[in-house]
Amino acid sequence: MNFKGFNYKNNNLFCEHVSLEDISFEFGTPIYVYSGASIEDAYSQLSSSIADTNTEINFALKANSTLGILSLLSKLGAGADIVSGGELVKALHAKINPQKIVFSGVGKTTEEIKLAIKNGIKQINAESYSEIENIISIANELNTKVPVAIRVNPNISVKTHEKIATGSNDTKFGMPIEETANIYKRLSSEKNIKTMGLAIHIGSQIFDMNEFKLAYLNILSVADSLRQEGFKVPNLDLGGGLGVDYKIAKINFFDYGKTISDVFKGYDYSLSIEPGRSLVANSGILLTKVIYLKKTKSKNFIVVDGAMNDFIRPTLYNAHHNVEPVNLSKGGLEKFDIVGPICETGDYFAKDALLSNTTEGQLLAIFSTGAYGSVMSSMYNSRVPANEILVYNGKVHKLKEQERIEDQISKEILPKF
Repeated sequence: MNFKGFNYKNNNLFCEHVSLEDISFEFGTPIYVYSGASIEDAYSQLSSSIADTNTEINFALKANSTLGILSLLSKLGAGADIVSGGELVKALHAKINPQKIVFSGVGKTTEEIKLAIKNGIKQINAESYSEIENIISIANELNTKVPVAIRVNPNISVKTHEKIATGSNDTKFGMPIEETANIYKRLSSEKNIKTMGLAIHIGSQIFDMNEFKLAYLNILSVADSLRQEGFKVPNLDLGGGLGVDYKIAKINFFDYGKTISDVFKGYDYSLSIEPGRSLVANSGILLTKVIYLKKTKSKNFIVVDGAMNDFIRPTLYNAHHNVEPVNLSKGGLEKFDIVGPICETGDYFAKDALLSNTTEGQLLAIFSTGAYGSVMSSMYNSRVPANEILVYNGKVHKLKEQERIEDQISKEILPKF
């Protein structure tokens, strides 16, 4: 096991210096536990890999928007890539510099665009003709210079899950690359638009650096062509998507940074990237307790108190996540499906996981849940989502109050029939 921030001491699993068993006694289960040292380490590796380039790191809030995590990333120097007005408000609450905030996404409402303008963010990445016309209309109405970049769709198909591929023409994202120049010229003619450059994002969980390189070369070609015609193209937003190998917790920061350096060496573009998963995935575990063991002729099950409402990636993407006992013990290995209490066959965390001496009441750690974990949780089956804590600088930081079913009921209105 190679997870920075998590280690076994005397066969007991710790997050940094804190026993996960002690955490379960104090806070209960299920609960997300994050290692601040892991986040710092990932951020440091990424920063080092791009040190010889003029590249800004804008964390993608869609991966994890818990304020405590955002606050730590802000402290480390990160900006933000946001895709909603709500994420903008969260980024500002976490003290992220507005001039390091980029607003992406295909469905920005008029209210969200005005909120972004009011708060003076770095740029809005426009993704359709209709959105561009709306931004122009708002800018003229407010008589304010609005910073806008064009998100380019390079029509590149990448080797990843179809639900997280975003760079081909049959997805909803971006503007066709062959139309980019004319769109950019149109924007440049508007008195209340400040053209900021071009943006790109081809998908998530990308491991082949040649796919990044091809996308970068495509956007560079368009940018150079516009500059040759006399247009200002100051920034290139390269998106995110660097893959995380969930089985071995490996992230290839070095080759990723080298790819950026190789493509843009000798150019004076200001660059930005939008990492999300790669900075926080391995920083978190979901701590859960075994409720029941159920053995049948065809399958063995471990039923835990966590569920797909807490962590949905295995259900949604057939994603693999390592599961380890908090207390190691010797013994013969048995195969189990690790499942939750929700009334869905798809409510599982692992299939055919090999575990030894599993007992009811035992604690299990589901690894690499720091990205697309709590942020995708829900109240399905009227189950309150798992709580969250951060271990950082020798302290356990409670990140939110544990939600209760009474809190949800208090928000609903009972009609008088």
